[in-house]
Amino acid sequence: MKNKIKRHSVIELIEHWSIALSGIVLLFTGLGCLPLYKRYYITEIPGFAWTADFYNVTVVHYIASIVFVAGVIFHIFYHGLRKEFALLPKKGDLSQSIKVLAAMIGIGKEPPSDKYLPEQRIAYVGIGVVILILTVTGIIKILKNLQWIVLSPTVESINTLIHTLTGFLFMIAFIVHVGTVLLFKSNWPLLKSMLTGWIDEEYVKHRHSIWYEKIKMH
Repeated sequence: MKNKIKRHSVIELIEHWSIALSGIVLLFTGLGCLPLYKRYYITEIPGFAWTADFYNVTVVHYIASIVFVAGVIFHIFYHGLRKEFALLPKKGDLSQSIKVLAAMIGIGKEPPSDKYLPEQRIAYVGIGVVILILTVTGIIKILKNLQWIVLSPTVESINTLIHTLTGFLFMIAFIVHVGTVLLFKSNWPLLKSMLTGWIDEEYVKHRHSIWYEKIKMH
């Protein structure tokens, strides 16, 4: 495409949206498992009557978790085998992130960036840790339903508490992630690239100059 640079492959787009959409379903059904929807009349909304049934909500939660975990595992192995580690944090990312965020609200000049912004790399690891804890505690919650696995009430309660609290952390991270993309115009081209896979060359030259130089070298 003329004056466009390929930022994401089709595989990466499928990978991203399978994780994102299943993550949304997990958040929705996770809140439904508390339960909250009958209490706040969500079940009265047309199309949401099924959320009143704990069994239905749990089944959907399990199905979404399979898609989510499969997407995460694929992400790790796919990019790991291809030695694509551009999202891993680099030295100085914290200070650079502060400068980028300040520039978004008109304070100072934004420093040059690689393919990913410094705050994206920091967020990547942070969300990765949250997902790991959610996955482990979620698996334990499933295993406790098997007859031959017996957990003490204390262990079960602690595991449930950790899973719930981490779930809220994931929800906050998700809201912040979506919010920074939608609220700041400078991030809109990044959202578009997650839908099409392509990004304007001028945008890359201006905001991702380090990555742009690497592209031109190859």
